[in-house]
Amino acid sequence: MKDEFVKFIKFNAVGIINSAVDYLVFTLLIALRLHFIPAQIISYVCGMLNSYIMNSRWTFGDKRDTAGRVFAFIMVNLVALGVSIGVQALCNNEFGFNELVSKAISLPFSIAVNFVGNRLFVFKKDK
Repeated sequence: MKDEFVKFIKFNAVGIINSAVDYLVFTLLIALRLHFIPAQIISYVCGMLNSYIMNSRWTFGDKRDTAGRVFAFIMVNLVALGVSIGVQALCNNEFGFNELVSKAISLPFSIAVNFVGNRLFVFKKDK
């Protein structure tokens, strides 16, 4: 139980770092006048790469980069990315928020999808 709690704390710490990487890259790209959708895709991929490396090596201590694991990781992150873009589009188009506010609103949604998907499908315990 203690081991799982430590993994949970590490996963969340990595998530904070990933979110910071994602948000900083996004902010830079928006400042460079890139449209929010390609900016979101690029920034999300930067955070995603950081996430895979840190979670597989540090959080879960499992350096096995199998094709199945990488595929599951990519699929979970594509779903989370879709949720993020959907929330941002809703916030931008329906509620009139600017891109940075919409990005901040979308973060908890994509983080929740990412955590559940990674725990259930990517970094699950081997039986």
